[in-house]
Amino acid sequence: METVKRKDGIIRYRESYYVGNKKIRSPWFTRKTDAKIWKSRLQTEKLSMLAQGEHYINRRNVNFREYAHEWLHSHVKTNCTPKTFSSYDSILRIHLYPKFEKLDLTEVTEKLAMELMNSLKTSHKASVIKNIWIVLRAVINKALREKLLSFNPIENIKKPRPDLKKDNFWVKSEIIQFLLANKSDQLYPLYFVGIHTGLRPGELYALKWDRVDFSSGQYGQLDVTRSRDRYGLKETTKTGLSRYVPITLETRLLLLNLFKKRINNPYIFLENDGSEVDCIHVYRRLQKAQKKAGVKHITVHDLRHTFASNYMMNGGDIFELQKLLGHTDIKMTMRYAHLSRKHLQKSIQFMEMANEEIENVPVLDPRESNREENLLMLGS
Repeated sequence: METVKRKDGIIRYRESYYVGNKKIRSPWFTRKTDAKIWKSRLQTEKLSMLAQGEHYINRRNVNFREYAHEWLHSHVKTNCTPKTFSSYDSILRIHLYPKFEKLDLTEVTEKLAMELMNSLKTSHKASVIKNIWIVLRAVINKALREKLLSFNPIENIKKPRPDLKKDNFWVKSEIIQFLLANKSDQLYPLYFVGIHTGLRPGELYALKWDRVDFSSGQYGQLDVTRSRDRYGLKETTKTGLSRYVPITLETRLLLLNLFKKRINNPYIFLENDGSEVDCIHVYRRLQKAQKKAGVKHITVHDLRHTFASNYMMNGGDIFELQKLLGHTDIKMTMRYAHLSRKHLQKSIQFMEMANEEIENVPVLDPRESNREENLLMLGS
């Protein structure tokens, strides 16, 4: 117990209590008994909560907006990429603050969170709602770790599943149709390499000549170690792992042609003025190129889907594809390895039985009265 004697002669008392490594001090009391009662009450409260399977909770009012803002600028800004920080900041400002900004953390309930998620369903894609749920969960989880909440108010709200995408890749005929129609496009080399290597868009934008090896493998390979977006170049990939991607003969010839015409800029894919490709507007230019070619709409990232899909349809191995795409989890690779409907139809031949086998398959009578006959047939 701390004791302080003021100038006016009054003695004050203060107790302290440890929760883990954190020291909590009481207010100053004029009586020593009051300070002891404060500590005793705190100990009793903790024991009561432990008996109920709960941990000690720091019962102070914390505004949701203030807490989320602090989490964003201290944790996210330090540990995440600028792109992630910008995305989370937008989600907080547009979706979460309007709903929870006037509430304390303890006032955020499952009902309020469900109301928010349900209201978003009419105007937003499931993938967007999923990202909003992820940010809300991150804020709540941090509050739980800091003992500002005794339970998770959104633990019963399932993570929204993104809508299932269909036909988000080109088959061979569409690839040829697109490339023939856009041979003179400034971004033709980027589209071509993307379709034939499966690189992520950021990895394509970051590709430099010092990462192209024409002497390795049958036709050469790409050393994928960088990524680039609107925030600049990063000396790492999305997963933090580098990989080697072999190139086809056609890709080799295209890159050799670009290499002969290269200028001082170290990047491979350039604009007409010699600057590196403006990655912010590539998707718009791809839309125009698709319209010109008369093929179905896909995104820049779907060029990667196209590579993976055609690789599998041509008999590629799923585990080799995982290495080429740079996935750390085979489940992610399975999502990219789509098959066209026409290609899937060929698999029906493996499900057919020979005619002579069909003749020997017993046909059961569904009537209960013939139960004994059915059992005899199966046993014969």
